Amino acid sequence: MRFENRGLAATLAHVAGLLGMAHMQGRAMVLADAGAWGYARGEPCAGFECYFEAWGGCNASRAGAQGAFQVGRAAHANVFAMVPPRFAHKGVFWWRAVLAAWLFRVRPALLAPGAPLDVAAQQAAQGWARPVVGVHVRVGDSCNKWALHFNASCLPAAAHARAALALVRRYGARTVFVATDDAGVRAALAAALAAEAPGVRVVGAAGALGDRAGTSSAFAAHGVPSARWIEHRLQAGEIPARPVAHQALLDLLLLARCDALVLQLASNLSRLALALAAAHSARLVPFLSLDG
Repeated sequence: MRFENRGLAATLAHVAGLLGMAHMQGRAMVLADAGAWGYARGEPCAGFECYFEAWGGCNASRAGAQGAFQVGRAAHANVFAMVPPRFAHKGVFWWRAVLAAWLFRVRPALLAPGAPLDVAAQQAAQGWARPVVGVHVRVGDSCNKWALHFNASCLPAAAHARAALALVRRYGARTVFVATDDAGVRAALAAALAAEAPGVRVVGAAGALGDRAGTSSAFAAHGVPSARWIEHRLQAGEIPARPVAHQALLDLLLLARCDALVLQLASNLSRLALALAAAHSARLVPFLSLDG
């Protein structure tokens, strides 16, 4: 498989679909060696294995000899709805959660105490007190793509705050974890929640990209050419890959450990977070989606 230079969650979603297809074919999934993954650019490791445990033992150079199954990215658009017949009674979401959890086996060295993705240390540093509501907020170039392709815009902090407040009241949450790569979003959410839920702590990991509010409005007003989107900036070496990847991975790991979620299920990252949360807790966690 050759993959385009897409976002981290979008790439993993596509790989999960191809993995499911390969499983049903009884073949090995082979990722192309050519074309480095943007999130691993400049790293002394091989693509996805910079962050995840190995997904298989085959490589592209051995595919012909081994008879492995290969498919282009654009082929078989229905891979996302395929479920092996013996698991059909469990449904598409269950199967997608199984695939996501298997792919999202982060390297133990990154999860170890003191490592960049030390989840327990992050929870302690942020002051998590359960129950925790997790909120994913789309900002930046993702909003531009949304405006360009669907004539829509990302939602304001007030919309996320209303949904978070509903879950806070329903489940007695004491902490709201905000997953975003814009430094200003968490403060806006905290301000919006302060009056209605004064005892709730609003927390989040430090952003790797700083304030991205300037690209969060309508595409016409704040449009960023495709060459300036994060994935293309990573490919061009304009921003370091490791901190951006670590931020996305940490946000997903923390969202998966929340007790309820406010998501935007039009977003690949939100869909991945929900799947990982279900896999982590062995149940479908309560959630609200603001779109999708």
